[in-house]
Amino acid sequence: MNGMRPGTRRRSEPRSEKLSEQIARQVLHDIEDQKLTPGTQLPAESAMCERFNVGKASVREAMRILEINGLISIRTGSGGGPVVGSTDGRGYGSMSTLHFQSMGATLRDLMNARTALEPILAAQAAAQPGTEAGEALRASLECSLHVSRTDSLRFASSNSDFHAVLYSVSGNPILALMARALRDIWSVRVESVMLPEGERHEVESAHKRITDAVEQHDSQEAERQVREHLEFYREFCEENYPHILSDVVEWW
Repeated sequence: MNGMRPGTRRRSEPRSEKLSEQIARQVLHDIEDQKLTPGTQLPAESAMCERFNVGKASVREAMRILEINGLISIRTGSGGGPVVGSTDGRGYGSMSTLHFQSMGATLRDLMNARTALEPILAAQAAAQPGTEAGEALRASLECSLHVSRTDSLRFASSNSDFHAVLYSVSGNPILALMARALRDIWSVRVESVMLPEGERHEVESAHKRITDAVEQHDSQEAERQVREHLEFYREFCEENYPHILSDVVEWW
């Protein structure tokens, strides 16, 4: 990049790449190389202008690229500025909805994608060596049992948290990120597609069967249990909320 200090990390970029995109790429390299955690303050705009020998407009555009993709956030007020974003998948999910909406993908497509993806992650979680995957799921399961089935919002949140733990212990960070993004997009509509209280016990039972399979390192059983769990929910949605499943995913 023109104006970079000697020793600044650089990788080959296409000739057509904009200056702001090069700056954004380098900031990502910095976050990776320095192992910066979410919430860590990044250099101020003036410092970036000096480092890259560019004007404020290029730095601001670079920060906007990173912000819109959820990779950083911009704090306002005294002591504000860019900070490292969260890695929980919400930024990736928000960015993905732009593409999903442009192609006319529906919530039914989204649910079908989850049904295809999550069983794979369950199988990989069960295949992990040691006891960490099973212990993490068991802890999440135990927490969920303390949530009343009559508290719809907390019950939905607890259910979602269990799935998030399942992704995280799969050992596959890329598929886990995709699954978290799909889950987050779906959760925007979760209040409208809630299982009735009388059937919520099935969610708890399914989570227990999934946990047991992961603890026993039974990949085939873990995969089967997650697939059946999601297919049960998908069938419920088809029977009760087909109009919602037909809605196009919107950018959020």
